[in-house]
Amino acid sequence: MRRRTKRLSSRRAIIYAIVIAIMLVVNYLRENSPAEAISIEPSATAQQSAPIAQSAESTENKEANSPKEVSAPAKSQYLGWAELPEAEASDEQYITSHMCDEQMRNYTVCYSSRHHSPLWVAYPLHRAYEGEVKRVDNYDYDPTLPIDIQIRLNRSYGEYTRGHILGSAERNASREMNNQTFYVTNIAPQIQQGFNSASGAWNHLERFVDKQVCADTLYVVTGAIYDSFTDSDGTVIEPRTTTNKNDQKQVGVPTAFYKALLRTKAGNSGRRVGECKSGELKCAAFIVGHRSASGRKPSTKELISIDELERLTGVDFFKNVPNAPESEAVTSDWGL
Repeated sequence: MRRRTKRLSSRRAIIYAIVIAIMLVVNYLRENSPAEAISIEPSATAQQSAPIAQSAESTENKEANSPKEVSAPAKSQYLGWAELPEAEASDEQYITSHMCDEQMRNYTVCYSSRHHSPLWVAYPLHRAYEGEVKRVDNYDYDPTLPIDIQIRLNRSYGEYTRGHILGSAERNASREMNNQTFYVTNIAPQIQQGFNSASGAWNHLERFVDKQVCADTLYVVTGAIYDSFTDSDGTVIEPRTTTNKNDQKQVGVPTAFYKALLRTKAGNSGRRVGECKSGELKCAAFIVGHRSASGRKPSTKELISIDELERLTGVDFFKNVPNAPESEAVTSDWGL
């Protein structure tokens, strides 16, 4: 009996050891699996969704004012965040997302290998991204995309400055998030004088958008147009390229830049945009021709509806927010 009891005890010990080992493995896998995507609107939980092309509403976390995301694959990212346009990666368009501090999503970019420049960059703006980190100034390749489709930008293009699509000043809560704004996939050729300078049209528009940041989340898609563009005063800007003096590659020079915006009208509702009625949201775009226009400030001339921007660009904006009032561009909503 004693021998049998000892055998049973040994078997139990082995079984217990196996069970404990399995539990440890399961716990390890759970803790090291990709994090859920979380938006920074203060009131709900976000999810990793079907492809960007699918209209799945994003959700957000009540406890978190900062977004999490899963790591991005090489050519496309499948998420359901409110700021994302409908888009699919192709041989010429590469879509990738960046996370920062392993918790917050930074931005998603659609990069053109033909223009060697971004088509659009989608991102949330919220005070969770604000801090005291100094500008990194480390222009580098995007590590999530093939290097051969990118360009070197250790110096300016030549006659154009290196213009951020998502501004460095909008991402200074940590060194990592600021550094990611210097990936070449977030940079496009821009005229300095009268456009990207302190008194330039683009600089004024960036400052205008910064003032729209609120307790709720402001969703932004900033993009470039490369086809012929007629500015609000009738000036026609024709497509052109520039030779990048760093590696001699031809780079497409945008004929216009735009910002598509979406947020709650109240700004402090504590509700995600998917929970709001259309009348509780404001949604519009501002577009400016890429030319020197010192002193030009955002006005009703630059304001257009999202529907109109979609006709110009062929991009379906804010696909994950079907209640967004895309047919409207109400001047009073934007203080104009």
